Amino acid sequence: MELQEGDWVRSYGSGIWQIYRILRYIGKDPATGSKQEITTVFSKRFVLDSFKRSFTEDCCHPGFVEKLDKQAAKELSDFIEANPSLYAKFCKYEPKSIDHIYNARIGIQEGSSTSDIEKILSTNRVFNELEIEHYLRDSGLDTKEPAFWTAQFVSANHQCEHGYLVYRFSRVLGS
Repeated sequence: MELQEGDWVRSYGSGIWQIYRILRYIGKDPATGSKQEITTVFSKRFVLDSFKRSFTEDCCHPGFVEKLDKQAAKELSDFIEANPSLYAKFCKYEPKSIDHIYNARIGIQEGSSTSDIEKILSTNRVFNELEIEHYLRDSGLDTKEPAFWTAQFVSANHQCEHGYLVYRFSRVLGS
């Protein structure tokens, strides 16, 4: 069965969740580097398995998400009916932004500091996942040799443009 916004589900985190966003975009296959379609499911948790309130948000691959079975759906329906004010609070709950992080390995340039590299990479430009490694190489950074630091790029709230997540350079993480 196809997952849809509004579905009550179980996810890899415990409890009962409701899907509020499904995002499909083009990303990079980590094994081959080629383009692949990726789906991310965003859900907000209503209660723990013990039916104790536990509002939070998360996102994951749809393979970790399954709709509630009939028994669990009935238990949830009965719980909502018995706790209308808690359910109303949940309906008003706005999930926090969930950023996507892209960590790119870069070779350490002898005599360089993380702030030196950050100055090289600092830009207002946005990148899709397929453009980041080219940008790093065009900036004179080695992405293949050992002795790595990490150039971190962030896609704020999984921002998508033209079918791709878009990232901004954030920082360099040294050893």
